[in-house]
Formats: sequence, structure tokens, C-alpha cells
Amino acid sequence: MNNPEISLSFRNIATAQCTATTLAAALWIAGSFIGGFGGQIAAVGAAESLLLLVVSLIILVLFSPNKKRPVASLASLWSATSFIRFLAALVASTLLYYVAQFELRSLLFSFLLTSIFLLIAETKTISSMLTKCSSQTL
Repeated sequence: MNNPEISLSFRNIATAQCTATTLAAALWIAGSFIGGFGGQIAAVGAAESLLLLVVSLIILVLFSPNKKRPVASLASLWSATSFIRFLAALVASTLLYYVAQFELRSLLFSFLLTSIFLLIAETKTISSMLTKCSSQTL
């Protein structure tokens, strides 16, 4: 039996990442001003979201989703890629903390908010691509 191969859409995944980080940043900024925390906290969240977007796009380029891969190994490979992205973003956020002297709590919660939005958006996008592929092969 031959394993079917699939390539993922770089554009769809990148769009999902951009949308997720923009939404997380917008929610963070709105919540900061509505909650009365001020512009400094809003700037921390926006900077963290931007940092996560840059790291995510770099890892996406390195993953090269347009390359054909066996469907059976794609989920494991994407999980490993997400883990590597998470670690790279954590290292970059730590550097941002030391360079910009941002408050740690704001940086951490903004990181977690953006990471959750990224994981949800990517999972939804990739699962829809896999579903489309499975319906075409049946």
C-alpha cells in the first residue's frame, strides 16, 4: 500500500498565524486600556505578539510546508515543529525581557495568550487541509 503524500499551503498557515497574533495583540491592547493598566502594558503585549509572529514565520519558512510529505508523518512533524517554535519563542521572549526591561508578568501572560491563539489557528487550518486531502483520496 502506498502512503499518500500531502503538501500544506504556506499562504494559509501564514495567514492563520498573522490573524491569530493580530487578534491576540488587539485583545491584549484593548484589555490593557479597558482594565486601566496603561500604555506600557499594552506595548508589552503588542511587542510579544509581534515577536511570536516573527518567530512563527521563520519556523514556518524552515519547515517548508509546500514540500510533499507522507500524511502519516505530517502530524508528528508538525508537533515537533510547534515544540521547536515554542522553545525559540521562549528564548526570544527571554531576550526581550532582558533587553527591554519589560515587566515579567505582562510578558508571560501575553506570551501565553498569543501562543494559545497561534495553536488554535494553526490546528484549525492544518486539520481543514488534512480533511480536504482525505475527502479527495476516498
